[in-house]
Amino acid sequence: MSESVNIVFEISTGFDESTLLAYMQKAKEEKPKGDYELRVWRIDGLTIKQYERKLVVQGGLNDFTKGFLQGLRGVKGLTLDGKNTIAFVRVFPSKHNAILCQECGGTFLAIQGEIEGLDVVFKNECCHRNNLRPPIFMLNNRILPDLNMLISKSLSRLIHLGYFIGFEVVVPEFLLDVVDQFKGSGNKTAVSAELDDLRALERSGKIRMNSLSALPMQIDTSGFKDEDKVILGLAHLTNSVLITSDKIMKERAVAQERPTVYINPDDFGKIKMIQETRT
Repeated sequence: MSESVNIVFEISTGFDESTLLAYMQKAKEEKPKGDYELRVWRIDGLTIKQYERKLVVQGGLNDFTKGFLQGLRGVKGLTLDGKNTIAFVRVFPSKHNAILCQECGGTFLAIQGEIEGLDVVFKNECCHRNNLRPPIFMLNNRILPDLNMLISKSLSRLIHLGYFIGFEVVVPEFLLDVVDQFKGSGNKTAVSAELDDLRALERSGKIRMNSLSALPMQIDTSGFKDEDKVILGLAHLTNSVLITSDKIMKERAVAQERPTVYINPDDFGKIKMIQETRT
Protein backbone atom coordinates (compact mmCIF):
# COMPACT_ATOMS: atom_id res chain seq x y z
CA MET A 1 0.00 0.00 0.00
CA SER A 2 1.35 3.43 -0.92
CA GLU A 3 2.34 5.84 1.82
CA SER A 4 -0.13 8.63 2.56
CA VAL A 5 -0.12 11.74 4.70
CA ASN A 6 -2.55 14.03 6.53
CA ILE A 7 -0.67 16.94 8.11
CA VAL A 8 -2.04 20.27 9.31
CA PHE A 9 0.23 23.32 9.48
CA GLU A 10 -0.91 26.14 11.78
CA ILE A 11 -0.72 29.62 10.24
CA SER A 12 0.79 31.69 13.04
CA THR A 13 1.95 35.25 13.59
CA GLY A 14 4.47 36.41 10.97
CA PHE A 15 3.11 34.09 8.27
CA ASP A 16 4.87 34.91 4.98
CA GLU A 17 2.11 34.31 2.45
CA SER A 18 4.18 35.65 -0.46
CA THR A 19 6.80 32.93 0.12
CA LEU A 20 4.09 30.27 0.24
CA LEU A 21 2.52 31.49 -3.00
CA ALA A 22 5.90 31.55 -4.73
CA TYR A 23 6.62 28.02 -3.53
CA MET A 24 3.20 26.77 -4.61
CA GLN A 25 3.87 27.82 -8.21
CA LYS A 26 5.24 24.29 -8.56
CA ALA A 27 1.68 22.97 -8.08
CA LYS A 28 -1.55 23.41 -10.04
CA GLU A 29 -4.02 25.79 -8.40
CA GLU A 30 -7.70 24.84 -8.51
CA LYS A 31 -10.90 26.64 -7.63
CA PRO A 32 -11.89 26.12 -3.98
CA LYS A 33 -15.04 24.05 -3.48
CA GLY A 34 -15.39 23.52 0.26
CA ASP A 35 -16.51 25.96 2.92
CA TYR A 36 -13.81 28.34 4.20
CA GLU A 37 -11.23 27.19 1.65
CA LEU A 38 -9.13 30.14 0.47
CA ARG A 39 -6.90 28.32 -2.01
CA VAL A 40 -6.46 24.76 -3.25
CA TRP A 41 -3.46 23.20 -5.03
CA ARG A 42 -2.75 19.72 -6.34
CA ILE A 43 0.57 18.18 -7.22
CA ASP A 44 1.27 14.53 -8.09
CA GLY A 45 -1.44 13.04 -5.88
CA LEU A 46 -1.01 15.55 -3.05
CA THR A 47 -3.71 18.13 -2.19
CA ILE A 48 -2.91 21.33 -0.30
CA LYS A 49 -5.74 23.49 1.06
CA GLN A 50 -5.26 26.91 2.62
CA TYR A 51 -7.72 28.14 5.23
CA GLU A 52 -7.60 31.31 7.29
CA ARG A 53 -5.56 29.70 10.08
CA LYS A 54 -4.49 26.35 8.66
CA LEU A 55 -2.73 24.73 5.72
CA VAL A 56 -3.87 21.12 5.26
CA VAL A 57 -1.78 18.65 3.27
CA GLN A 58 -3.38 15.32 2.31
CA GLY A 59 -2.78 12.54 -0.20
CA GLY A 60 -0.32 9.95 -1.38
CA LEU A 61 3.43 10.30 -1.05
CA ASN A 62 6.35 9.47 -3.31
CA ASP A 63 9.95 10.71 -3.42
CA PHE A 64 8.89 13.89 -5.25
CA THR A 65 5.95 14.84 -3.02
CA LYS A 66 7.99 14.06 0.11
CA GLY A 67 10.51 16.67 -1.04
CA PHE A 68 7.68 19.07 -1.81
CA LEU A 69 6.13 18.57 1.62
CA GLN A 70 9.49 19.04 3.29
CA GLY A 71 9.95 22.38 1.53
CA LEU A 72 6.85 23.78 3.27
CA ARG A 73 8.81 23.78 6.54
CA GLY A 74 10.81 26.69 5.17
CA VAL A 75 7.79 29.02 4.93
CA LYS A 76 7.85 31.47 7.81
CA GLY A 77 4.77 31.27 10.02
CA LEU A 78 3.83 27.68 9.16
CA THR A 79 4.14 25.67 12.36
CA LEU A 80 3.28 22.15 13.54
CA ASP A 81 1.73 21.19 16.86
CA GLY A 82 2.88 18.09 18.74
CA LYS A 83 0.59 15.63 16.94
CA ASN A 84 1.47 16.92 13.49
CA THR A 85 5.18 17.10 14.31
CA ILE A 86 5.11 13.38 15.10
CA ALA A 87 3.29 12.70 11.81
CA PHE A 88 5.87 14.77 9.93
CA VAL A 89 8.85 13.04 11.58
CA ARG A 90 7.40 9.64 10.71
CA VAL A 91 7.45 10.64 7.05
CA PHE A 92 11.00 11.99 7.30
CA PRO A 93 13.06 9.86 9.68
CA SER A 94 16.61 11.09 10.11
CA LYS A 95 19.12 9.37 7.84
CA HIS A 96 22.68 8.65 8.88
CA ASN A 97 24.01 10.28 5.70
CA ALA A 98 21.68 13.26 5.51
CA ILE A 99 22.56 16.94 5.19
CA LEU A 100 22.02 18.70 8.51
CA CYS A 101 20.43 22.17 8.76
CA GLN A 102 22.16 24.08 11.55
CA GLU A 103 19.22 26.50 11.89
CA CYS A 104 16.17 24.24 12.20
CA GLY A 105 17.84 20.88 12.81
CA GLY A 106 16.10 19.27 9.85
CA THR A 107 17.79 16.66 7.69
CA PHE A 108 17.63 16.79 3.92
CA LEU A 109 19.10 15.27 0.78
CA ALA A 110 19.57 18.30 -1.49
CA ILE A 111 21.03 21.82 -1.42
CA GLN A 112 20.19 24.43 -4.06
CA GLY A 113 22.77 26.97 -5.26
CA GLU A 114 21.35 30.34 -6.30
CA ILE A 115 22.57 33.76 -7.43
CA GLU A 116 21.41 36.72 -5.33
CA GLY A 117 22.76 40.01 -6.62
CA LEU A 118 26.54 39.80 -6.54
CA ASP A 119 26.62 36.76 -4.33
CA VAL A 120 26.17 33.00 -4.46
CA VAL A 121 23.90 31.53 -1.79
CA PHE A 122 23.07 27.92 -0.97
CA LYS A 123 19.81 26.81 0.62
CA ASN A 124 18.67 23.55 2.18
CA GLU A 125 15.30 22.13 1.21
CA CYS A 126 13.90 23.84 4.33
CA CYS A 127 14.88 27.16 2.64
CA HIS A 128 17.41 28.03 5.37
CA ARG A 129 20.82 29.11 4.13
CA ASN A 130 23.74 26.72 4.25
CA ASN A 131 27.19 28.32 4.46
CA LEU A 132 28.78 25.03 3.37
CA ARG A 133 31.11 24.87 6.32
CA PRO A 134 31.51 21.87 8.63
CA PRO A 135 29.45 20.29 10.02
CA ILE A 136 27.25 19.81 6.96
CA PHE A 137 27.07 16.04 6.84
CA MET A 138 26.06 13.65 9.59
CA LEU A 139 29.21 11.50 9.14
CA ASN A 140 31.76 13.41 7.12
CA ASN A 141 32.39 16.49 5.00
CA ARG A 142 33.48 14.84 1.76
CA ILE A 143 32.37 16.16 -1.63
CA LEU A 144 32.60 14.73 -5.13
CA PRO A 145 32.06 17.06 -8.13
CA ASP A 146 30.65 15.92 -11.45
CA LEU A 147 32.65 16.50 -14.63
CA ASN A 148 30.86 19.71 -15.65
CA MET A 149 31.68 21.31 -12.30
CA LEU A 150 35.37 20.66 -12.98
CA ILE A 151 35.31 21.64 -16.66
CA SER A 152 33.67 24.98 -15.77
CA LYS A 153 36.13 25.56 -12.86
CA SER A 154 33.10 26.39 -10.72
CA LEU A 155 34.23 24.28 -7.75
CA SER A 156 37.53 26.12 -7.25
CA ARG A 157 35.74 29.46 -7.71
CA LEU A 158 33.26 28.58 -4.97
CA ILE A 159 36.13 27.59 -2.67
CA HIS A 160 37.82 30.93 -3.38
CA LEU A 161 34.52 32.56 -2.38
CA GLY A 162 34.66 30.79 0.99
CA TYR A 163 32.49 27.73 0.44
CA PHE A 164 33.54 24.12 1.18
CA ILE A 165 36.46 25.30 3.36
CA GLY A 166 37.77 22.33 5.37
CA PHE A 167 36.10 19.76 3.10
CA GLU A 168 37.70 16.71 1.54
CA VAL A 169 37.37 16.83 -2.27
CA VAL A 170 37.32 13.48 -4.08
CA VAL A 171 39.20 13.64 -7.41
CA PRO A 172 40.05 10.10 -8.63
CA GLU A 173 43.38 9.44 -10.30
CA PHE A 174 41.58 8.03 -13.34
CA LEU A 175 39.41 11.18 -13.72
CA LEU A 176 41.07 12.39 -16.93
CA ASP A 177 40.32 9.06 -18.58
CA VAL A 178 36.66 9.51 -17.65
CA VAL A 179 36.69 13.06 -19.05
CA ASP A 180 38.24 11.81 -22.29
CA GLN A 181 35.60 9.11 -22.66
CA PHE A 182 32.50 11.16 -21.90
CA LYS A 183 33.45 14.79 -22.63
CA GLY A 184 36.15 14.50 -25.30
CA SER A 185 39.88 15.16 -25.18
CA GLY A 186 39.33 18.91 -25.63
CA ASN A 187 38.03 19.22 -22.08
CA LYS A 188 41.08 17.57 -20.51
CA THR A 189 42.96 20.86 -20.47
CA ALA A 190 40.14 22.59 -18.57
CA VAL A 191 39.95 19.79 -16.01
CA SER A 192 43.74 19.69 -15.61
CA ALA A 193 43.73 23.42 -14.91
CA GLU A 194 40.97 22.99 -12.34
CA LEU A 195 42.86 20.18 -10.62
CA ASP A 196 45.96 22.38 -10.45
CA ASP A 197 43.88 25.10 -8.79
CA LEU A 198 42.36 22.60 -6.33
CA ARG A 199 45.83 21.31 -5.44
CA ALA A 200 46.94 24.89 -4.80
CA LEU A 201 43.94 25.34 -2.51
CA GLU A 202 44.98 22.15 -0.72
CA ARG A 203 48.51 23.48 -0.22
CA SER A 204 47.04 26.65 1.27
CA GLY A 205 45.13 24.51 3.78
CA LYS A 206 41.62 25.33 2.55
CA ILE A 207 40.65 21.82 1.42
CA ARG A 208 41.97 18.25 1.42
CA MET A 209 42.24 16.17 -1.75
CA ASN A 210 41.48 12.45 -2.05
CA SER A 211 42.65 10.73 -5.22
CA LEU A 212 41.26 7.34 -4.14
CA SER A 213 44.77 5.92 -4.49
CA ALA A 214 44.26 4.11 -1.18
CA LEU A 215 41.27 2.12 -2.41
CA PRO A 216 41.80 -1.62 -1.82
CA MET A 217 40.91 -2.32 -5.47
CA GLN A 218 41.62 -1.12 -8.98
CA ILE A 219 38.87 0.57 -11.00
CA ASP A 220 38.81 -0.39 -14.68
CA THR A 221 37.61 2.64 -16.67
CA SER A 222 37.23 0.66 -19.91
CA GLY A 223 33.91 -0.73 -18.73
CA PHE A 224 32.31 2.67 -18.08
CA LYS A 225 29.18 3.11 -20.22
CA ASP A 226 27.22 5.84 -18.45
CA GLU A 227 28.73 9.05 -17.04
CA ASP A 228 25.99 9.50 -14.42
CA LYS A 229 26.39 5.95 -13.15
CA VAL A 230 30.17 6.41 -12.84
CA ILE A 231 29.93 9.65 -10.86
CA LEU A 232 26.99 8.57 -8.72
CA GLY A 233 28.60 5.20 -8.09
CA LEU A 234 31.76 6.94 -6.87
CA ALA A 235 29.67 9.18 -4.60
CA HIS A 236 28.13 6.07 -3.02
CA LEU A 237 31.49 4.29 -2.82
CA THR A 238 33.15 7.19 -1.03
CA ASN A 239 30.04 8.31 0.91
CA SER A 240 30.37 11.80 -0.55
CA VAL A 241 28.04 14.73 -1.03
CA LEU A 242 27.59 14.93 -4.79
CA ILE A 243 28.03 18.36 -6.41
CA THR A 244 26.36 18.48 -9.80
CA SER A 245 25.07 20.87 -12.45
CA ASP A 246 22.94 18.15 -14.02
CA LYS A 247 19.33 18.32 -12.84
CA ILE A 248 18.58 14.74 -13.90
CA MET A 249 21.62 13.47 -12.01
CA LYS A 250 20.50 15.43 -8.96
CA GLU A 251 17.08 13.76 -9.09
CA ARG A 252 18.65 10.33 -9.55
CA ALA A 253 20.99 10.95 -6.63
CA VAL A 254 18.26 12.12 -4.25
CA ALA A 255 16.08 9.15 -5.26
CA GLN A 256 18.99 6.94 -4.15
CA GLU A 257 19.29 8.96 -0.89
CA ARG A 258 22.60 10.48 -1.92
CA PRO A 259 23.00 14.02 -0.43
CA THR A 260 23.47 16.49 -3.29
CA VAL A 261 24.38 20.11 -3.98
CA TYR A 262 22.83 21.30 -7.25
CA ILE A 263 24.10 24.36 -9.16
CA ASN A 264 22.33 25.58 -12.27
CA PRO A 265 24.82 25.51 -15.19
CA ASP A 266 23.36 28.83 -16.35
CA ASP A 267 24.97 30.35 -13.24
CA PHE A 268 28.53 29.27 -14.10
CA GLY A 269 29.29 32.61 -15.78
CA LYS A 270 27.80 34.56 -12.87
CA ILE A 271 29.87 32.58 -10.36
CA LYS A 272 32.98 33.43 -12.38
CA MET A 273 32.06 37.14 -12.41
CA ILE A 274 31.37 37.17 -8.66
CA GLN A 275 34.66 35.44 -7.89
CA GLU A 276 36.62 37.84 -10.12
CA THR A 277 34.83 40.85 -8.59
CA ARG A 278 35.27 39.81 -4.97
CA THR A 279 38.81 38.44 -5.19
